[in-house]
Amino acid sequence: MKKSNNFSKNKIIFRCDAANISDLGTGHVFRSINIANFLKKKFKLKKKQICFLIKYQDKFKIGYDLVKKNGFKIIKVDQKIIDYSPSEIKIFANHRSNLLIIDRLGKINFKFIEKIKNNFKKKIILDDSSTNRKEFDLSLNALIRNIKNVKNSKIGFEYMIIKPINHMKLKNSSKREILLFFGGFDRKRYSKHILQILNNIKFKLNIHLPQLYREHLKNIQSIHNLKYFKNDNFQKKLKISNIVICAGGLALFDSILMNKKIICLPQYDHQKNNTKQLNKMKAINYFAKINKNKILNTFMKIYDNQIYEKKIKSIHNNIINKRKLNRNYNLIGKIYDQSVK
Repeated sequence: MKKSNNFSKNKIIFRCDAANISDLGTGHVFRSINIANFLKKKFKLKKKQICFLIKYQDKFKIGYDLVKKNGFKIIKVDQKIIDYSPSEIKIFANHRSNLLIIDRLGKINFKFIEKIKNNFKKKIILDDSSTNRKEFDLSLNALIRNIKNVKNSKIGFEYMIIKPINHMKLKNSSKREILLFFGGFDRKRYSKHILQILNNIKFKLNIHLPQLYREHLKNIQSIHNLKYFKNDNFQKKLKISNIVICAGGLALFDSILMNKKIICLPQYDHQKNNTKQLNKMKAINYFAKINKNKILNTFMKIYDNQIYEKKIKSIHNNIINKRKLNRNYNLIGKIYDQSVK
């Protein structure tokens, strides 16, 4: 592969996408931004030294906008480019950095690795399911776990990379605050069904939902107060919530980190595998599909249940906690540190 002359400009390159399409959503981009912010702060980097290779058109614009808002350098990738294809190899041919981080589901092929490897001193991959992960300096598999353990691989919920808790004080928190979040793309429109179920509760709730859902919920009548929030307010809304009703992506583990009472309806196969395991651990309340009576009964059972709240806190802390989270970020930091020596 031809070596370019921009090696010193990019200290870190991320390859990830977000879109309003099935099996993608926004989780990978949010996770990469969290890692980028950590590395920037720890190693005193400038934002222009951290670059995102990201698709930007049509349904992929949501990911592009998230990165742009956070101020990192962007190299646009055409939405027609297929992951790990010869066309994507050509894009990588013009860019080098100390560290490459690939964050997306899929199976990386050996040819792709061979073609790009000389352009990066160190490489990290997240939630890939190929045995070719062994060619990376670190692979983290917190969401995709039913895979073979290979060299430099860390597998399990405890290797989750999510945003560290911001301990800012929040006012007006109450048990009536409910968070409804099915990722950046609510594929099965579960939010619509949940709002209809919650209409059977006679007392008023404050239900927080992402702004992205406003359009497909515009015809839904709710007796509760619906409060739509922008992406960057997710953690704030999570903190004040009594119950979180969500899918099985990264937001689920944000909720576990904050010891929330959780009702979970996964939308994709890998989410189902994870949530079934978490349900066996009694960390969440799992539903394979919408069941009005059971979901309503579960909601009322946990709504003001302090014994349950205390029980799940212990369970959640065994899955992911501040210490494990810091360790995971430092694993990535160690690889970057090796790349600049």
